[in-house]
Amino acid sequence: MLKRLSQSFREMRTLGRGHPQFKKCQQHKGMTFDGIQIAIEPVCDRQKHHRNHPTYKIRLNGHWYRFALHRKIQGQIKQVQVTRDALGDVYITLTEDYSEVIPEPKTGKAEGFDMGIKDFLTTSDGERYTSPMFYKQNAKKLAKAQQAYSGKVKGSHNQQRARKNVARIHKKTANQRADHHWKLAIELCRDFDIMFFEDLNLRGMKRLWGKQVSDLSLGEFLQKLKHQSKKRIRSVLKIGRWSPTSKCCSVCNHKNDTLTLADRQWQCPKCDTHLDRDQNAAMNILKEGVASFGLGVVRPIVLFNRILGCSVESCSPILNSTNASA
Repeated sequence: MLKRLSQSFREMRTLGRGHPQFKKCQQHKGMTFDGIQIAIEPVCDRQKHHRNHPTYKIRLNGHWYRFALHRKIQGQIKQVQVTRDALGDVYITLTEDYSEVIPEPKTGKAEGFDMGIKDFLTTSDGERYTSPMFYKQNAKKLAKAQQAYSGKVKGSHNQQRARKNVARIHKKTANQRADHHWKLAIELCRDFDIMFFEDLNLRGMKRLWGKQVSDLSLGEFLQKLKHQSKKRIRSVLKIGRWSPTSKCCSVCNHKNDTLTLADRQWQCPKCDTHLDRDQNAAMNILKEGVASFGLGVVRPIVLFNRILGCSVESCSPILNSTNASA
């Protein structure tokens, strides 16, 4: 707490804005303790109901708090953080000097992913992962709750109940989105050894599409995916932001400068290959990533349809056998 207070004074002095202002106790969102400042002991008394996890108690700031220890403490506790959300629920986070590793069996597969709004992820094989758009699902319920909150008398108990109702909807939306991200990240880590993504300008995308980009939370998903890949010994790599992945043909590398955002399907004027925009971008991301990090050679398998008179791209990556398990 003293470290944060000293940091606040230092930052305000740097900005030239005087001293930090006093905050009410309701505005404080949490506090942090060192590991040597807390004590954790098991609760030995009998419980009225059977629990799946053992009950422990922790001493923070002179008070004891009970919690269910659902995960065994492996290392030494370095930091304890107490946070409080808008509903008033208190969470205790224990940070220890131990990195959990769950190695997954090698699959020998590398995949490129194109991130978008219509389809959350698109692979070079044509598989698409959609996002449920949880904020959009709860938008009507949230608007009704916010309208009820704005009509309450300021400072009344009814206003506090209405405020908690709004906060409860936001919390549910965030939990749904986080659950979807964690499950998808674990699924991808089990299916692929190496995953390539494009370094997107998320702030610029928010200026163009606003709430849709915020509802997808692409940046938060990549953070969760990196965490799972580190724990499961996988690799998540990014290619350059300025690579023309959507405009270049993945078969002959011809660049189509006339391609617009409205063009979801287009035909290469050089090799007459019918291309899907997102799948073609994912294939180019895979090729660029494999070439940039020296993992092998990728080439698409092109199947020519004699009846239709155009070529169809299968977009199946072929890696060198010596570098596929890298």
